[in-house]
Amino acid sequence: MTARSIQRRPSDLVATVETLLGRARAEGDAGRPARALALCDRALAVLSADRNGSAELNRSADRAALAARILITSAYQHSGLGDLARAMSALAQAESTDPTQRPAIDGTRAMVLMRAGEDAAALAAFDQAVPGLREADPRLLSTALLNRGWLHMNAGRLAEAEADTAEARAAAHAAGDAWGVHMAAHNLGYIQFLSGDLPGALASMDAAQRALEDPPIGMPALDRARVLLAAGLVTEAAEFGDIAVRDFDRNKALSELPDALIVAAETDLLQGEWQRAQTRARQARRLNAKRGNPNAALLAELTELKAAAAARSGRPNSATTAKAAARRAAQLATALADAGLPADAAVAHLLSAQALLDAGDPDGALDAATAAGPVARDVPLGTRLHIRLVSAELELRRRRQPQGLEHVRRGLDDLADFQSRFGSQDMQSGAAIHGAALARLGLRTALSGGSPAAILQWLERSRAVSTRLPAVHPPADRELAETLGQLRLATIEARTAAVAGHRDPVLERRVADLRRHVRTRSWTVSGSGTAQRPLTLAAVQRLLAADPSGPTVIAYLHGVQETHALVITGRGASHHRLGDWPHLHGLIRRVAADLDLLAAPRIPKPVLTVGRQSLQTALAHLDAELLDVVRTGMTDGPVIVAAVGPMATLPWGLLPSLVGRPVSVSSSVTAAMADVGRPGRAHLRGVLAVAGPDVPGGGAEAAAIAAMHAGAGLLVGAHATGEAVLGQLPDGGLLHVAAHGHHEPDSPLFSSIQLADGPLYGYDIAPNPTRPDHVVLSSCDVGRSDDRPGGEPLGLAAALLRSGVSTVVAGVSRIADDVAASTMIVYHERLLAGDGPAVALATAIATADGAPAPMNCFGSGS
Repeated sequence: MTARSIQRRPSDLVATVETLLGRARAEGDAGRPARALALCDRALAVLSADRNGSAELNRSADRAALAARILITSAYQHSGLGDLARAMSALAQAESTDPTQRPAIDGTRAMVLMRAGEDAAALAAFDQAVPGLREADPRLLSTALLNRGWLHMNAGRLAEAEADTAEARAAAHAAGDAWGVHMAAHNLGYIQFLSGDLPGALASMDAAQRALEDPPIGMPALDRARVLLAAGLVTEAAEFGDIAVRDFDRNKALSELPDALIVAAETDLLQGEWQRAQTRARQARRLNAKRGNPNAALLAELTELKAAAAARSGRPNSATTAKAAARRAAQLATALADAGLPADAAVAHLLSAQALLDAGDPDGALDAATAAGPVARDVPLGTRLHIRLVSAELELRRRRQPQGLEHVRRGLDDLADFQSRFGSQDMQSGAAIHGAALARLGLRTALSGGSPAAILQWLERSRAVSTRLPAVHPPADRELAETLGQLRLATIEARTAAVAGHRDPVLERRVADLRRHVRTRSWTVSGSGTAQRPLTLAAVQRLLAADPSGPTVIAYLHGVQETHALVITGRGASHHRLGDWPHLHGLIRRVAADLDLLAAPRIPKPVLTVGRQSLQTALAHLDAELLDVVRTGMTDGPVIVAAVGPMATLPWGLLPSLVGRPVSVSSSVTAAMADVGRPGRAHLRGVLAVAGPDVPGGGAEAAAIAAMHAGAGLLVGAHATGEAVLGQLPDGGLLHVAAHGHHEPDSPLFSSIQLADGPLYGYDIAPNPTRPDHVVLSSCDVGRSDDRPGGEPLGLAAALLRSGVSTVVAGVSRIADDVAASTMIVYHERLLAGDGPAVALATAIATADGAPAPMNCFGSGS
């Protein structure tokens, strides 16, 4: 609609202009500056079309005030599109049109300056505008205080930021401005993030987002991406970062788009997508330069150099190339320092130091690292760990190993303290990615020396830090329980539609949305703030010596090529180099494939024969390569394997030399020692046997096991629902489930077992007020596991152990239903006879007839 086409009565004119202006502000608040600007232009056109002067605008002052308000809104939208010159021009025009609008003009000018990166000038302008706005317009006051609070955040003045943001929320509430209340609540969450309270930040942001009927998309997504990136949840951070990039790009929000591109580039870096990270950072640098924000362009260039350094790492580079990278980083460090960005300048100095190390110039690298300054507690964790890494590499290059390893130790201790703040397994395990390079350096250095005591220390510091944290017991959460119930129903409906050949995109989107909500809610729980230090070799040996069964711990670890084993008993310890990891990994995959084949129904006899021969050959090779070398250091007692990833889910009880021998698997030696010598006897504290759908013989298996234990509960058929299972869990007792399951590689607590009303997730069990001590998952392969960088194990078994369950017995490959049932009957007979879980499982596996029973005892075997 153009001004020429508008034919309205004079009484409609003000309402029309006010409506257009209100819509423009709403579009701007939602992050759509191009649409907002178009509406401002229409409002001005309507106003100018009233050439004769309406009755409601019969005073020039009224007309001038309305025109100035439109111009002020227009100026802010121009700045959102990156056109700072037109923004300033619109403000100048507004001031000449109506000088009485000076407070609003000053506030908007401050916001335009802030978007241009002129933080000092913007702060001065806000300080000038706020007193006048307190007397004038609470809505404009709220906006000004929100943005001044943002400037304080960026400068690290968190107390001032919180005060401004809290006042902004009150002003927005007084003005009836729901969007302003939302943004203030969101920004208070961001202040929590800057203060180090990541769970609290996510909780506040989630509450703010849900409180508004039609919340903005881009900025909340960008801030969530920043928090999740800091927590190490890289996949989730990338998802929110991409949402922000798309939203800002679609709405031509060129002042916010570069920030989103930088966050997206940072997630690319942690995912190993170095080329894409460089491309995005370069795009952000050019956009910032184009819109006249040189400081933001410098920060984008820093991310670009980080990506270049990561791409260079581990590859052959000429000294000339490395020195050129060092010079560019040093120049950037100087520019960042001159711009008043010392923490970012320190990162650039570290990049220069690393490049000089690559160039073979340790003296120059030392000078560059010294310029970065000491490790300060108020800088981000990633920067602190980066300083520790470069400092450690420098000391090790100078053959000062104790000093180098001290930097590694202190960095990993910082990481453990950081992880301890989280009450979410996702966030605890995700944060390990920040220390992966430090952990590799410490362990690589220890392995080169060959000392068992040193190797154990660095293995425990590098692997599964979350296993040294208190068990995660999130509080009971009614909303989470309701969402999980909705997710169960939606999952069944979506699967039914897919099986029928009629996939339902709406249902599938609902499943994805519900899963996202469950994870987001779990991230808001805080942790204990404490982390157990790794056990020393002497402490481990004392615990083993005190156990009359005489156990042996074998910790397996591998890099890209080499595989190692650390053997510990009550009498001694030894380190052994084993075969190449790619070869061993291939054998493990072959075993898993053969087991899956043998578990399938109705296999032709010739195929079955070949499969059995292939399995036995692969198991014999693994037995020889993993155990022959270490056998002389082992006792005759139980074996405790400390491993993660594929090595943890190898069916150890099927290796020829371990058949009939008790074996338990833990993710770390420290975790394995928690229950050494402690009699479990969970079955004496109550038993619940459950059978899920579509498991032939599952009901009979559950009934037989329930009949073996006095007073045991039994849930089969339609009675075996998630609600019923959670309501009857024996506290500290034993839960036996004969049901199919699903292993979720990316999110361990979404691994599930299939019940009558849908999947029962790890998320269901973790916050339940009663929790079993011993869980048996007999008819599925949810014992499978993956690991995140930092050696953090993922999978349902790992999730249950982190929730406080002591022992999980589960399949690590597909298992025939009849084999699972017969094996479990023997297992429970041995438990009732007084055997511990590892002994009972070893006996049951050894006596299994027909197809093999690939099951492991995870956690405590005693």
